Parts: sequence; structure tokens; C-alpha cells
Amino acid sequence: MAKVCEVCGKGPIVVNSVIRRGKARAAGGVGRKVTGVSKRVQKPNLQPLTVTRGGISLRLRVCNKCRKAVA
Repeated sequence: MAKVCEVCGKGPIVVNSVIRRGKARAAGGVGRKVTGVSKRVQKPNLQPLTVTRGGISLRLRVCNKCRKAVA
């Protein structure tokens, strides 16, 4: 079962997870330094939704944004 919204087609995206350490300059430090960058996946917030179309009940997996718009 794919992690894709059945209404808008929103799916998982790959983003960078940035790890920083140190104290910010505004707080009196020497600045935040990037110590690591790794890939991670952000998945859409899919929820089951039962929709009635023409007297037939359909179970859809839709993202939360579409669920609010449809219901």
C-alpha cells in the first residue's frame, strides 16, 4: 500500500536532517555550527476516510488537508 494521498497525490519527500551544536551569536556564543547532515523521509499524514458516492461506500486514504476539505 503506497503512502500517497488518493485525492491530491501527495507522497513522501526526502529532506535533509541538519544537526547543529553551539550557542547562537545573539545569545553570546560564537555561532551555531553544522556537525552533521543526513537524509530522512517526511511522510504525509494519511487518514482513512469513508466517502459515499452514488450509494456506494468507498474507503480512501487521504492526507489530513484533503480530509478537512472533503468532510
